[in-house]
Amino acid sequence: MQEPGNILTKVYPEFASNIRNVYLGLCTDGFSPFGMSGRQYSLWPVFLTPYNLPPEMCTQRELLFLTILIPGPKHPKRSLDVFLQPLIKELKDLWSTGVRTYDCSTKTNFTMRAMLLWTISDFPAYGMLSGWTTHGRLACPYCNGATDAFQLKNGRKTSWFDCHRRFLPIGHPYRRNKTLFRHKKVVRDTPPPYLTGEETEKQLDYYGALETVPRGGNWHVPPNMPDSYGVHHNWHKKSIFWELPYWKDLLLRHNLDVMHIEKNFFENIMNTILNVPGKTKDNIKSRLDLPDICSKSELHINSNGQVPVPIFRLSSEKKSVLFNWVASEVKFPDGYVSNLSRCVEKGQKFSGMKSHDCHVFMQRLLPFAFAELLPTNVHEALAGIGAFFRDLSTRTLKVEVVEQLQENIPILLCNLEKIFPPGFFDVIEHLAVHLPYEALLRGPVHYGWMYQYERAMKYLKGKAKNLAKVEGSIILEV
Repeated sequence: MQEPGNILTKVYPEFASNIRNVYLGLCTDGFSPFGMSGRQYSLWPVFLTPYNLPPEMCTQRELLFLTILIPGPKHPKRSLDVFLQPLIKELKDLWSTGVRTYDCSTKTNFTMRAMLLWTISDFPAYGMLSGWTTHGRLACPYCNGATDAFQLKNGRKTSWFDCHRRFLPIGHPYRRNKTLFRHKKVVRDTPPPYLTGEETEKQLDYYGALETVPRGGNWHVPPNMPDSYGVHHNWHKKSIFWELPYWKDLLLRHNLDVMHIEKNFFENIMNTILNVPGKTKDNIKSRLDLPDICSKSELHINSNGQVPVPIFRLSSEKKSVLFNWVASEVKFPDGYVSNLSRCVEKGQKFSGMKSHDCHVFMQRLLPFAFAELLPTNVHEALAGIGAFFRDLSTRTLKVEVVEQLQENIPILLCNLEKIFPPGFFDVIEHLAVHLPYEALLRGPVHYGWMYQYERAMKYLKGKAKNLAKVEGSIILEV
């Protein structure tokens, strides 16, 4: 694996040679101290965590340092860089001059320097940190302007259906198939190249993306967007992190959060299979879009207006079998997962499942939960996705295993495309194709997902004793 330390040894040998220099990760996300039913309030803590420590210590709350608490009640949106100025200034000082520190093992003073390796956030905050807008046809930051996503005429949203055959080997039969995917389309394109830091910075300068701090976040509105915004690129600003001298040399600057991607992927699957009203991806609008996109005649609305029942939808009897199995037969060790029986709502859907509950169901139950409830091809497609996330989330990763995951995930997504309508595939399903690439650069996902930071935010939420002065009460308590 191309671990950050190995790469930096070549680029910055002086920094990497001193084992006492610190490697940092940054995470931010918003939460409301008043809960879901309280008044609207968005509070954004910014955490730093050192990666020099053993893996089990990096994820402990005591080592997640609260550096900035961006006050509410309003969402910072594109003004986030304004609040990050003090932190960036300190990071620049820690890189260039360092700080005198006492080493208790040798009982001597030394100059400690530090480097920020990457940021960690959910996908909306990814856009705030990186400067790449994460919605619309160009939402994927890795595909950049070379995406095959398109707008659904009736669904009125962007679909990433049939965007994954280009990631298959050149001779794969799916590339030549003209019936299972988009009408009469043969795919000869290769995957879009992953840009280096220098190439990304040149692209920012070429399109004229500007920094937030001199202009303010309110400046980043449609009339002031860089040239070709939304057509050839989605850069709405040049992130403040580019002020760090080493930022262009990092291979992985912003992590896609596996936790949120896995949770959203799981919810889309379950809501569609269970046909949850208002949440299923298989609705009338998605069926109306089908004839113009692909040849799934078994899903087309009939001439008399009837909507055929798809093979991936559970009947009422099979729903009862699934929910009874989850509620009464599925057992896990104490503390491993929530009581899933409490997440079954009136025998119709799952509700109240936390991110870790979705994580456990996706990896431990999905590979066999539908073996007797759905057709074999549907079950195998879902089982493959569950196995993919399970193998990606292991404590230790081998290069050959991750390379195999990188080879398998386009096939798994294509298998889903053969079954589900185009409206099922939003950017979250697409981002899974890039997760093995990030794992090759970063290592195990535990360094780049948000579970430990979500727990830290829950801890901060409990420290908000004075709800009239939320920020001050949290700072006093911590």
